[in-house]
Amino acid sequence: METELKNIKELSVADRPREKLIQLGAQALSNTDLIAIILRMGNRSTPLASICKSLVESIDNNVSNLDALSVEQISKIKGVGEVKAVSLLAAIELGKRSLRQAAPLNLKDDSSVEKLIIAYLKNEPGVQYHLVLMNNRSELLATSKLETEKGKLPDLKGIMKLSLEAGAAEIMLCRNESKLPTRFCNQEKAFIIQLDAAASMLKIKMRGLLSINKP
Repeated sequence: METELKNIKELSVADRPREKLIQLGAQALSNTDLIAIILRMGNRSTPLASICKSLVESIDNNVSNLDALSVEQISKIKGVGEVKAVSLLAAIELGKRSLRQAAPLNLKDDSSVEKLIIAYLKNEPGVQYHLVLMNNRSELLATSKLETEKGKLPDLKGIMKLSLEAGAAEIMLCRNESKLPTRFCNQEKAFIIQLDAAASMLKIKMRGLLSINKP
């Protein structure tokens, strides 16, 4: 879910972009949050939150649209200016170079998925769900931690939205191995069936649920 930024200082500490990145990892942040971290601060006439909101709206919340703009075009967005525009394009270029240089991570085997996700699991009580998004060669596109309330399953529509946005051809749901009530286990089994059906309708392969034991 996108964080609706107001004045960043007015947000609770847990909802501030930098703190969220430290606690949840960069993959859990919205485009607005990430841009706020890159730009760092607003100016006298426009607070950072307003700048980020205007910027995200101007590119329809699609970062690839930002890459297609020039420094001059980005600078004209209210509150941005040349310095911030340069910072944004430099960050995008670094991201593009890292993708070109890094070999794709192949996740054909469940053991490879487990090795990837186990690093994200925390040694704390409660169920932790993570979604793994892959292309049609079972190569990693992205991972996403799925926030859930106690005793609740992940949001099905949210998973499908993430899958479509990532252009995933294959997905896998992972969670920490945990002692769960029988009723919750039954609900989870039914949820996996629903998730598989929803993914199939979108021609996305659902590899199932992987339970991971965190040492």
